[in-house]
Amino acid sequence: MKIYDVLESPDGRAERTGFVAEGFSWGAFVFTVLWALWHRMWMVAALLFALSAALTVAVNLEFLGSGFAALLHFGVALIFAFEARNLQVMSLERAGFRRTGLIQASNRDAAELVYFARRVPFAPQPVSARPRAAHDDTLGIFGSV
Repeated sequence: MKIYDVLESPDGRAERTGFVAEGFSWGAFVFTVLWALWHRMWMVAALLFALSAALTVAVNLEFLGSGFAALLHFGVALIFAFEARNLQVMSLERAGFRRTGLIQASNRDAAELVYFARRVPFAPQPVSARPRAAHDDTLGIFGSV
């Protein structure tokens, strides 16, 4: 079972509600910059790209050995994979989404079903039980109903 952060969109539309699983992200570990771009985390992607470029330049200028640079790349990818989901939630909150709760479910579809089943729909306005007042201009025997 996973735990999902639920984030509602600023406009309140249900189809834009975000569900972000907590924990390690394999996609973020393998595809660091591409994963950040896919999830519209522009500043994080720019920072990861700049860090990767700096390590590449340091290896080319022989400030770092290639083995040590590979170890640093691995470490950056590992740290990013552990923090990627938190950074994704922070990015959505910065975009105006608001955190509305946590859902425990086996997958994202189940989390959506649980969340929307708990969500209270708009209650219809109660119909008044008072009889309507008769008008002077009614015709027939049903004028007082």
